[in-house]
Amino acid sequence: MSSVRQIAADILCKVEEGVHADRLLESDRRGSTLSPVDVSLLRELVRGVSTWRAHLDLLLAPYLRKPLANAPALLRNLLRMGVYQIRFLDRVPAYAAVSETVDLARKGVGDAPARMVNAVLRGISENRRPASFPDPDRHPVANLAAMLSHPQWMVARWVEQFGLESTRRLCEANNGLIPMGLRVNTAVTTPEALLRELVEEGVEVESAVWPAGYLTVKRAGPLFQTDIFRKGAFSVHGHGAGLAYHLLGISPGDRVLDVCSAPGGKTIAAAQTLAGNGIVVASDLQASRLKRSRHNIRRLRLKQVHYLAADGRHLPFRTTFDGVLVDAPCTATGILSRHPEIRWNRTEGDILALPVQQLALLESAAGAVRPGGVLVYSTCSLEPEENESVIERFLAGSPSFRPDPVPSGIPPETAVPEGRKSDEVSAASMQTFPHIHGCDGAFAVRLVKK
Repeated sequence: MSSVRQIAADILCKVEEGVHADRLLESDRRGSTLSPVDVSLLRELVRGVSTWRAHLDLLLAPYLRKPLANAPALLRNLLRMGVYQIRFLDRVPAYAAVSETVDLARKGVGDAPARMVNAVLRGISENRRPASFPDPDRHPVANLAAMLSHPQWMVARWVEQFGLESTRRLCEANNGLIPMGLRVNTAVTTPEALLRELVEEGVEVESAVWPAGYLTVKRAGPLFQTDIFRKGAFSVHGHGAGLAYHLLGISPGDRVLDVCSAPGGKTIAAAQTLAGNGIVVASDLQASRLKRSRHNIRRLRLKQVHYLAADGRHLPFRTTFDGVLVDAPCTATGILSRHPEIRWNRTEGDILALPVQQLALLESAAGAVRPGGVLVYSTCSLEPEENESVIERFLAGSPSFRPDPVPSGIPPETAVPEGRKSDEVSAASMQTFPHIHGCDGAFAVRLVKK
């Protein structure tokens, strides 16, 4: 068990430096000899500490003479990991969490810090010094941020937009597990057949309410070790992202450009729609980010996909496309359940800076759309500055484009909330929220070139 906790602590230190936890966990899984039980614990520790970091720090504060932020990264994350096991994991006895964490501290940072870790974790296990949280009546935003472990600036923004209770439900959804979405590769199987096969393999899965042709995974189990996965019967694609792709409305024979395409979910969806009749160009700034998409395209046996490493703000095309998708870099506030560490790596300033880049990408991509073609802008952000405001600024400077009503198949409950944009743009847009729709947050708008 110590090796699992050591790996978790090492990953948490790298996450603090800005590396995505899922990439580290995937890399470790490929080269690891850990048992399935240990892999489950590893993921639980990394996800749990990343999610509840601010809450854990408040629990630790009464026992520390110096701010936790001043401690070495390994010591800081060992303490958090120990507290998380004591307070959140019933299956791990408190004495085991204390003992294992102290051993790791002794090996990693020395005897004196290990003694401190022992005293602190024993105190927390016995609740000797209860933490002090902000008063919910006098400081509701600060209380909500502390209790549900989100940055206070983020909670304050959402309370202003959605109200206190809706923000509470959003934060709770971010701290839970959003079900995984699977897009069925209909060239290989059908949704009904894939559902039966996965259930027989021990995967807890059901048909998705939307989008059409998707499944919802409740518990993955051996999902990625099955022959069904290896033969390319499905790809992982969130329900919100699937709806955003649906706005493109392409058909076999079309030419499609996917700007900022990595990790490739919408590229795969487009290639499946075209079924070898037409082309998809997947563009991303870094060639290394296109590797996963290439691997999945091969696994799914899809054709006519071409890759280009290029800055989306300066696309090199002389030709035009029937459909262009801009899946813009964003603050990713809609996917905090899947990537909980993002909440600590973002600042309020990002919400002001990113729209400049997003608008530049959209304006560049617009030049690659043929007359009568479709331009779809999408993000996994919940913030209007990155969504509606970018579209309004784009349309103000691009009179050759107009909002186009969303196609059939987009559920009415995903309409953008009233008051966030003009009626015309609203009819061309969709927005999902984790606490309302039970999937990742996603925004998309459909525009047509006149």
